[in-house]
Amino acid sequence: MIRQVSLLTLERSATPDRVKALESALGDVASSISGVSHSHLGRHLPGSLMGDYTWDICFDGATPPTSEDLIADPVLAEFFDPSNPDAVVADVDAVRFEPQNLGVPEPGITDFVKRTLFVRVFDGTPADICEKFERDIMRMPTYVSTIRNWAFSRTDSALLPTKWTHVWEQEYDDVEGLQGEYMMSPFHWGYIDSWFDPECPQRIVDTRVAHVFCTAQASVLAWK
Repeated sequence: MIRQVSLLTLERSATPDRVKALESALGDVASSISGVSHSHLGRHLPGSLMGDYTWDICFDGATPPTSEDLIADPVLAEFFDPSNPDAVVADVDAVRFEPQNLGVPEPGITDFVKRTLFVRVFDGTPADICEKFERDIMRMPTYVSTIRNWAFSRTDSALLPTKWTHVWEQEYDDVEGLQGEYMMSPFHWGYIDSWFDPECPQRIVDTRVAHVFCTAQASVLAWK
């Protein structure tokens, strides 16, 4: 299984009707475009950093369409084509990967909040140090009870070139689960933050991250 997570930034001139049409088209991609098995589009909630929407899709074949071919499909081209005066999307920041590390004890979760974090580990970071960072991130659900489901994966630039190296995703019952216990967790600030803090000698992660969250009705991380 190959997933793509895209952060979409809207044209500021996009009208409400055009945005609504975009939402309908992207939400229905799984039934309208061959090779896509699942699709979810979520409008970012206040407090998100980067873009206006998270667009999650899953491909059902070993050779999925390229990202360029996907948005050039007749179903979607009108929204993404910069030469179209009625285009809706100004920028797409996307990653692809095969899901690697998952914890989905609640696949039937409904009416919840999905959070996505894109990060970039610095080039040249020793493999063993990067692996320790990854293990530490995956310890977070042990210390943060509000995380219902989670996934942590390395991006694959062979599938889609990107500056981001990792995608850290979680599903919560509500925004408070993310902005409260997760963000305020002593394990988060007392331990995980040292990987990101420029004042800490073990820092290996760029301070520029994509931190976004949106509502969803059915688990994205439980896709198969």
